[in-house]
Amino acid sequence: MSGLTKKIIYADNTLSTLLSVNEGALVSYADISRGLHRYIKEKDLKNPQSVHLRAQTPAPSEPAPTETVAEQACRDCGEAIPTGAVYCDMCGMRQ
Repeated sequence: MSGLTKKIIYADNTLSTLLSVNEGALVSYADISRGLHRYIKEKDLKNPQSVHLRAQTPAPSEPAPTETVAEQACRDCGEAIPTGAVYCDMCGMRQ
């Protein structure tokens, strides 16, 4: 069993809320990564133009240059990951 998939971390109050598990439950690094990605997608935190971010931060005077990152699909789960990644952020599988 990979170190990324072995359930060795006890979820505290914050982590249990984020991952929707009981407090004190054992979780793996892969579970944490999946939970964080799900939270980011649900809250639309990747989109700087989202409504909740515009309300909290002032608009920049000039647009920031956009940086594109080449992506590839994970061999196991199909999630988009950066090209050249050794492990998938979502499932923890070696590429």
